[in-house]
Amino acid sequence: MKIRTPKKNKSDILKSFLHSEKDLNPQINESFFNRFFELMELSLSKHQNIELRNFGIFKSKLMPSRYGSDPRNKKKIYIPSKWKVAFKLSENLNKKLNEEI
Repeated sequence: MKIRTPKKNKSDILKSFLHSEKDLNPQINESFFNRFFELMELSLSKHQNIELRNFGIFKSKLMPSRYGSDPRNKKKIYIPSKWKVAFKLSENLNKKLNEEI
């Protein structure tokens, strides 16, 4: 049986981060949080890997061009190559996630 979990977007994560971190003022925390994601975007756009210890690795991968089919009319279409972000979970986090099972 598939268990549906609630989704969290960037603003939800920021709210929980601001709620848990009381040492600095919220503006500093929010600017730190936003800058972290800006740096991640910049690194991935330059096709650099990002390794977060005990969390995982983000990699940009080049997907080759290929032919596919349009599902509406079944005609063959050309799909150009494109960059895609892949994520590999760390062993530690994977163990934590699967402890409950």
